[in-house]
Amino acid sequence: MERPLLLPLCALILGLCTAWFLPFSHPPTVSLVCLLFAVAALSLFRQSTILFASAVMALLFAWGFWSLQPLLHPKSADWQLSRLADGSELTMEGVVARRPENRDQGGRLTVQLDRVFRSGRLVPVGGRVLVTIGSGMPACTTGDRVRFMARLKEPRPYGLPGEFDYRRFLALRGIEVTAFAAEGKDIVLLEAAALPSLERRIDLLADRIGTGIDGALPQPEAGILRALLIGDMGKVPQGIKDAYSRTGVNHILSISGFHVGIVALMLFHLLFAACRLVPFLLLHGWVRRGLGVTVLPVILFYLLLSGSAPATVRSVVMLAAYGLALLMERETDPINALLLAALVILGLEPAALFDLSFQFSFLALWGIIVLTPLFMRPWSSLAKGIIYRLLQLLMASAAATLATLLPVAYYFHQASATGLLSNFFIVPLMGYGAVLAGFVALPLLVAYPPLAVPFLHLAGFMIHLSNWFIGYLDRLPLLPRFAPDRWQLGLFFLAMVAVTFIKRPGWRIGTTGVLLAAMFAFALLPGIRPAGVFSMMFLSVGQGESTLLTFPDGKTMLIDGGGSFRNDSYDVGERLVAPALWELGVRNIDYLVLSHPHPDHLNGLLFIARHFHIGEFWEGESVGADERYLALKYLLGERGVRCRVKRSTDPPLTVGGVRVAALSSAALTAGTSDLNDASLILRFTDGSFSLLMTGDAGQEVQRRLLAKPGQVRCSVLKVPHHGSRLTNDPDFFTAAAPRAAVVSVGYDNRFRFPAPETVANLQRSGAVVYRTDLHGTIMIEHRGPEAGFRISMPYGHFN
Repeated sequence: MERPLLLPLCALILGLCTAWFLPFSHPPTVSLVCLLFAVAALSLFRQSTILFASAVMALLFAWGFWSLQPLLHPKSADWQLSRLADGSELTMEGVVARRPENRDQGGRLTVQLDRVFRSGRLVPVGGRVLVTIGSGMPACTTGDRVRFMARLKEPRPYGLPGEFDYRRFLALRGIEVTAFAAEGKDIVLLEAAALPSLERRIDLLADRIGTGIDGALPQPEAGILRALLIGDMGKVPQGIKDAYSRTGVNHILSISGFHVGIVALMLFHLLFAACRLVPFLLLHGWVRRGLGVTVLPVILFYLLLSGSAPATVRSVVMLAAYGLALLMERETDPINALLLAALVILGLEPAALFDLSFQFSFLALWGIIVLTPLFMRPWSSLAKGIIYRLLQLLMASAAATLATLLPVAYYFHQASATGLLSNFFIVPLMGYGAVLAGFVALPLLVAYPPLAVPFLHLAGFMIHLSNWFIGYLDRLPLLPRFAPDRWQLGLFFLAMVAVTFIKRPGWRIGTTGVLLAAMFAFALLPGIRPAGVFSMMFLSVGQGESTLLTFPDGKTMLIDGGGSFRNDSYDVGERLVAPALWELGVRNIDYLVLSHPHPDHLNGLLFIARHFHIGEFWEGESVGADERYLALKYLLGERGVRCRVKRSTDPPLTVGGVRVAALSSAALTAGTSDLNDASLILRFTDGSFSLLMTGDAGQEVQRRLLAKPGQVRCSVLKVPHHGSRLTNDPDFFTAAAPRAAVVSVGYDNRFRFPAPETVANLQRSGAVVYRTDLHGTIMIEHRGPEAGFRISMPYGHFN
């Protein structure tokens, strides 16, 4: 069999996927495991290949399925950490479980807790907590015992379409709860090296190397070199990361199999050159064969120094396979080596399957192995000189880009048209230049730092050139945004499988062609959307507001973009609103609306305005002085978007049969300087159905609106100002008489919104109250002018 590891790997992956998608958590019985082992042993004794292979695959399936259970379904303990996440402040002690993660202003610390002080007594606990630090970092590393005070929180989904599953992301890393510390000094070091280990020694060495890099180079070059040599991405500026991502070369910033391969190749050639100086060694054929194994200890050390990312582990496993094959004089097949690496990594670290770096690393290498020879066939007669090598590098870059194009578009909703060109220039500069120069400097930084400075400066110069080149390429356009669905992604993978494993050329071309044609046919099919539906989606974006309206003719309006008063580093537009829109198939926003320029309504609109096609921008008469508001207006003007100030004196607009009228006016806000009261208030009418969007309008504005009671009567009310007591006007609620009231509010928010009296008055007015903190995203559909409306919570219910 040419691919003996293919079916076992598929069985293991199938077991992992079954555990991931099915809510089944029963442990395996001892009898089942014994039976499978007995069948395997019996079939081996009787030389039954089929029976033996079946038993092995059954074992791997079972291993994959049950290896994830402790992470996805942890056992309940007497003092499970999640039970302590009740909002009370606790004093906790534990041991730092992994290398601290630096960030621009603060960082993150993973702590294995072993005791908590609760209600005046010491409580033994077990489990990991991820501590986010607002500014500064504590002087501790892996194995140190620390103490800190914080409130534990369970990771909680927002309930959004396209939302990143942060809870499972942490669960796969064995983390059950999170905590926040304002400053690094709030983490107190109790005992250094409380748990000595090799990992601790390596982390201390990495920290020493990072300090040496910081002292020798300016930013951002120092931050990028730290990422390339010790795997610390924390000091790479976000703007640099975004630019490399937009140009399709963000993989070069994190240590991957590519970096390991370059270092291994350099070591191999250096050792071989040294051996050539001793003729006696060249007389023995084992020299060249043995060098493949000789470089492995150095590569293994580099793996540990860089943090053991899945892509790096994959490269080390493949290099080990090649080295052993050379030593044993066995022919090595690249696909078999790739399958072996995947089997080893997933067998030892099952959660790696759901790690994007693992997926992209294997896909890129799969593409290089399979597609590069196909791309090089037209030039097979070319002399194997420098031109051929450059062409080979270009084709390898094209193969890796093509193999990851659809997955990148699926996960990140963007793909770069400059990826091929970027790789052609950046790979030599960063890979063969900065990485090699930096790697040479590593031992010198430890032994005698002044000797390392010239190599660090050389690496910094290469990084500087790379940044300049990326800055130029970043001005070139991205490919049009497209978001393949799971079916298209599956067809793409099947096409890759056909190219790889079907041997007959005719069958291979035919099968691949049919699969790719089906994939493109799916992309060309128009989205199926019910005609004549007025859809309102109140997005769950935490303590902020964002509402997507889709009119019966398909036009869209986004009212507000969410945001935060406190955390400017978390872009709600990028992290929450945009992924939701992309998941819903929204590419153009016909009407972008800002109710008023407060951060919890404004901040997320910046990313939306930058990455979506905007038809018109609406706002009320309130003018903000906030720099983000000014940045939004500048961005809209730069993109040629028409900006309109909506007033009650403007004639109503009809969109897809829905009447849109502004109720805001200068008279409503006379005598008040509160931006909340200046909110743009919009009323939508579709036959007998009406929706009233009130922004954060306060009680005075509500009372003035009652001068014309008919204009506030509605079927659905978006409750003003997140349901605070300052907007609790019983007369307004009675006049509105909504059948449903929606409160956009963050879970366990510090303002304690919505106020209980506001909810009580809404219920007394006859409304059913829906809250994004409890129900997630709330979807309301009105089907036709005289039809009723339907309310659903399709993306998460937290009760």
